[in-house]
Amino acid sequence: MGTPFSDTLTRLRTEAGFKTAYAFFHKNGGRELFRVSFRHYLLFEHGRRLPAFENIGYYIFALRLTHMSAPAVELTTAWLRTSLGEPAFAHFLKPLFLCQPQPVPGALHKALQTSLTGDKYHLTPRQMQAISTDSGTYLCWMLLSNDTAGQSPAELAKSAGLAPADLQKALAALAKAGVLRRKGGIYRCPMAGKMIEYPHGNTSPVAYKKLSELRSGLMASGQQIYIRRGMLRASLQQLANVIPLLGLNVSTAQVYSIYEKRKDSALFGVECRVVKIRDF
Repeated sequence: MGTPFSDTLTRLRTEAGFKTAYAFFHKNGGRELFRVSFRHYLLFEHGRRLPAFENIGYYIFALRLTHMSAPAVELTTAWLRTSLGEPAFAHFLKPLFLCQPQPVPGALHKALQTSLTGDKYHLTPRQMQAISTDSGTYLCWMLLSNDTAGQSPAELAKSAGLAPADLQKALAALAKAGVLRRKGGIYRCPMAGKMIEYPHGNTSPVAYKKLSELRSGLMASGQQIYIRRGMLRASLQQLANVIPLLGLNVSTAQVYSIYEKRKDSALFGVECRVVKIRDF
């Protein structure tokens, strides 16, 4: 029999695209992130134990949630309900949660979210570290992860514009990390064609920072074809409800992804940002 926390954790894990507890645990860095063994983690999903409250943030990161969003509040609330018991929670703490963030409504939002989590591949922190080795390695990764046919070293050299030594170094690093495979002189990415999810920045902050810099550099090198910006004054707690929708809109661009060369095909960058300018 589950508990409010185990039921909520399992549901949010599935909604995030992790079909098994094993995938969720290991794709997010395992013991290094969760501070417990996989066997111990299973006790959390089975409702037999609770993680330490100070570690709830790691679960929010691993589930790809925004810390002030409705699902994140729901997970935290479920921990409190399980720890204190329903009567004590309802009597003493529930009144404090009357202003909870509300989930983003809409059947279309739910349908898109379900569709986009259907064929995901979650990179591990170590794979992210390999991808973010340098600009050449990252560029090779971006080219091959968007090409189901694969490319030969000669084709990659032309696409990436890398010197032979730099190209071989990049391909070796990516192959060692398991994100590339070579067969018959062709390099292929086994997750090309899937929606690739990167680990949350808090799981591997140094690699994530490097990856962000490489991504920004690659996007800055391209030609801007569209931009939309706006400024507004808002409550942080209320605006947090919009962030998952903004993220979903960017992810929806994946619907238009192709993985073979066409007459007008190119590598595009799609970005959405929310910037807190100053307290006001």
